[in-house]
Amino acid sequence: MKTSPDKEVRELYEDTADSYSKMMDSEIELPIYSDTLSRLAVRIAELPGTIIDTSCGSGHMLELYHNNYDSSHSLIGVDLSPKMVEIADKRLGTKAKTFVGNMLDLGLVSSKSSAAVISFFAIHHLDTEEVILALREWHRLLVNQGQIVLATWEGEGTIDYGDESDVVALKFTQEQIESWVIEAGFVVDRCIVEPVEEIPMDAIYLEASKLWAHY
Repeated sequence: MKTSPDKEVRELYEDTADSYSKMMDSEIELPIYSDTLSRLAVRIAELPGTIIDTSCGSGHMLELYHNNYDSSHSLIGVDLSPKMVEIADKRLGTKAKTFVGNMLDLGLVSSKSSAAVISFFAIHHLDTEEVILALREWHRLLVNQGQIVLATWEGEGTIDYGDESDVVALKFTQEQIESWVIEAGFVVDRCIVEPVEEIPMDAIYLEASKLWAHY
């Protein structure tokens, strides 16, 4: 099934950027963020390169990472929505470079220049083929042993946005995500499925390492 085109996804986040940022003010305090980012900091402590959030939204994850766990690695935030990038840029200031871009094509970032790639709740806007393309692109960016931290909605079929939006987005099974990550040249280090508060869906949280030159 095809997901909605970038134009429609961009419009969704342009319209909700302010409310999303306000929501993240409290959301970022949930343990899943501190647990995930603290583990990431340990795993990449000795690795060179930048940390890229390929769907940075309002910049909350990069800010938490920099302030609480690791101020030594340089940060890059990318998002499809100019409004989100504007909000993230104000939040992060000199802590990160931010730009409007597409997670499928991060040509502004050099190959093997990054220690980690973060993607939280964004690949549901990609179809199956695009998810694999995105993973290959992230593999290109990473140094050997570089890390990906990925979260997405678990299940099958489309996501029901109710009256909020007509955007078509997809859920994926844990088995699908793990197989695509391995196919792209990663080793899965951790993958769990957990419920998300106040949302009738479970989420997949995956951590993986680039351990060999696949592409």
